[in-house]
Amino acid sequence: MTGTGRKHKRGERGSVEEGQSDPKRTNMAAVEGVTFVTEPPTTEDHHKEPSLTDLREMLVDIQITVNNILLENKKISEDVRELKSTVNKQQIEIVDLKKQLTKSTTQLAAAEKELDEAKKRINDQQEEIGELYDLQDRLEQYTRKNSLEFHGIPESAYNSTEEAILKIAEALEVPVSSDDIEISHKLNTQGNKAIIAKFISHKVKTNLYRARTKLKQVKMADVFPDSSYATRVQSTRIFINENLTSYRRRIMSKANEKRRDGELLSAWSMDGTIYVKTSPDGRPIKIVELEDLENL
Repeated sequence: MTGTGRKHKRGERGSVEEGQSDPKRTNMAAVEGVTFVTEPPTTEDHHKEPSLTDLREMLVDIQITVNNILLENKKISEDVRELKSTVNKQQIEIVDLKKQLTKSTTQLAAAEKELDEAKKRINDQQEEIGELYDLQDRLEQYTRKNSLEFHGIPESAYNSTEEAILKIAEALEVPVSSDDIEISHKLNTQGNKAIIAKFISHKVKTNLYRARTKLKQVKMADVFPDSSYATRVQSTRIFINENLTSYRRRIMSKANEKRRDGELLSAWSMDGTIYVKTSPDGRPIKIVELEDLENL
């Protein structure tokens, strides 16, 4: 039993030696053929623990990464603080702007209210001024109610303005004496200077003015028979107008312009009031303002 057991041990040892000798022979063969065969890593190599140097290098890398992250975080924190500061400043500016806007809005509302009140006062004043102008015009025209203007008389045809007026009245068969004329003089007009005369009586003035239509048939020689031929040809027609205010004169000028253009049949004044007719059978239309002519 014992021997058998020993033989068995030797056999096992021998088989082990043989198994161990095979790799050696293989390696020897590789050496002879100058061919080296590297054995594949074993499972033990995969589970090999890192060395202290490796750990130190890893720690250094980690520290560098952490430092970079900290630096980046610090920069981000600074940016955030700057952003917060900017936002706070902007919020303060927005609040100030809102206050200014509120103040401006209040001021604008007050200004608009004042403007509306000023416009109302101006409108009221304009109406009042218009009424005053109208009153002034009426008063001024009233002072002219006894006055007439005589146009188209050559200055060389008479010695005095009173003489010229009396001769025209005689040609129109209207009784007028020197006592009926309060004052007369030349007007500063173009061409033959017109004559203005103020009569004592409104009746005398009215009678002479109503007879003015006869002047269409009266010749210069009939009125001033002693005048020269050269004097007679200086005027083609004598006509009489009422002495109107500047505003009423503009109205009359516009009415005559429309009459010449065929828009009106006739235009005249009576005691300072202007009338027009648009057709032979139409009634006289009283014109008070220039706009009245545009609305015909």
